Amino acid sequence: MRRFLRGERGVETLEAAVTLPLMVLILLAIVEFGWAVYAQQVAQEAARHGVRMGVVSQGNAAGAAMSAASQYARNGALQGAQVSVLAPGGVVGTSLRVRVQYEVPHFLGFLGLPPLVVTGEAEGRQEGW
Repeated sequence: MRRFLRGERGVETLEAAVTLPLMVLILLAIVEFGWAVYAQQVAQEAARHGVRMGVVSQGNAAGAAMSAASQYARNGALQGAQVSVLAPGGVVGTSLRVRVQYEVPHFLGFLGLPPLVVTGEAEGRQEGW
């Protein structure tokens, strides 16, 4: 109690000034890592969903796959995800392959980190009726 009355709180204030920015930086890194893992999972699942919709499509398999993958990525909060069809499918027994890429925004952009791009890819065989 005497310490506080005499004004010797400088050490605690200095410790807080040094520790608090470091703790905030660590917290932001944890949040960014979690967002990157989430984005990777959504990109992979969007590609898988797109392939599934494409291989059961009776018409334009590649178009159905792109549309379904794009919609799934948007619903999963991956605004601006790039969807590409690597193998078009369309004929019974051929492969349909879809890739979904997303650039994860940085919370720690002030550190000059390069952009993190997550990719999900899936392949399926065109079904016939």
